[in-house]
Amino acid sequence: MTNDFDYTTVTSALIKAVKDGTGYPLIAGNSAGEPPPYPYCSYTITSPKIGIERDYEGALFELVVSLTWHGTSSVGVLNLAKKTESYLKSSQGRSLLEKQGIVVVSTMNFSQRDNFISIDYERTAGFDVQLRVRDTYVDDVEPIEEFKIGGTN
Repeated sequence: MTNDFDYTTVTSALIKAVKDGTGYPLIAGNSAGEPPPYPYCSYTITSPKIGIERDYEGALFELVVSLTWHGTSSVGVLNLAKKTESYLKSSQGRSLLEKQGIVVVSTMNFSQRDNFISIDYERTAGFDVQLRVRDTYVDDVEPIEEFKIGGTN
């Protein structure tokens, strides 16, 4: 069996969508290294596979990605989260993702997500986006060329 689905297709498309929609970077959440300067957005794939349908060309499934904006202003990160959500729902944002075989199903859980860091707060806000993709796996089995019924071909 070969598996053509790669989660980097989703993350790369989201990185481009966030950059196009806001002008700011999207990085992997909880990753090593120094984060970019504020404001920036991070993603975490919270539900990597929610099965919904199987057909002969693979399987449709959904995944949930949490997008969180980080900054120094509560209102600033709320505005960026809303701008991102609006872009993903817009025809331009949907078209960008659809070119990669990704469909926006819904957005949910829009909220402030502030973090207390040492003696100060990092202001965060974000939402979850549910996406639908196709796993285009193919079974590597030999096709049945002929079969016999009742002793005849």
